[in-house]
Amino acid sequence: MMGSRYAPRFGVSLGLGILRESWKALTQSNMEFPEVFEDYEKYHSAVNTGNLSRARLVEDWIEPGATVLDVGVGDGTVSNYLIKNKNVKVTGLDISATACEKARQLGIATEIRDITNGLGLSDDTFYEYILLLEVIEHTAYPQRILNDAIDHATKGVIVTIPNSAYIKWRIQMLRGYVPRQSFTHLHFWSVRDFEIFCKEANIKILEFRTFLPNHLMKFKNLLAWQQCWLLSPKRNNNHQ
Repeated sequence: MMGSRYAPRFGVSLGLGILRESWKALTQSNMEFPEVFEDYEKYHSAVNTGNLSRARLVEDWIEPGATVLDVGVGDGTVSNYLIKNKNVKVTGLDISATACEKARQLGIATEIRDITNGLGLSDDTFYEYILLLEVIEHTAYPQRILNDAIDHATKGVIVTIPNSAYIKWRIQMLRGYVPRQSFTHLHFWSVRDFEIFCKEANIKILEFRTFLPNHLMKFKNLLAWQQCWLLSPKRNNNHQ
């Protein structure tokens, strides 16, 4: 497991950022829920889902020219970055027609698909990498989605999720509030939780990354807001 080469040195921007977020969580008076929408069309019409920091965190795991399935492609920001920087061949899936249209405008091939009951891939369809970036926490059956992904990836499944044990959320809990993550989240994992979840689901973890320098990785369950996991595909998983 390792930190991020993009993580700032502790003591300046990273430390100040954590302190600011902790103080805000302790003193914030307006505790309205963020991102409350009736459906994902309204969500993708109102929210910018692109986050290049996640793309930079995972790009070293993906070889140039690889085939990639981006599940929950959103507005296509991450896929577009990987196309430009890694020359990958991407197909994007999303439940939202609005999101798929935004991604198509960037030249990304997309399909509108509800993955509640699985990815909907044929038995002979495979990708070298399948991306599930900020996806499984929104789904009713995350284990089903992960199992489907490891069945159809040949080199790896890349998953990012929020760390629900991040210090900001802990402080909000101490104040008596459910952590104010996106209201669209159905499942919640700390870093330790996800390790246990994968073990119980017989899913092999290959590597972990987050936005922390290496000397703070032992505190990742407290200080990391982002979890990023590289999971083994089924054919390479010795536990399957």
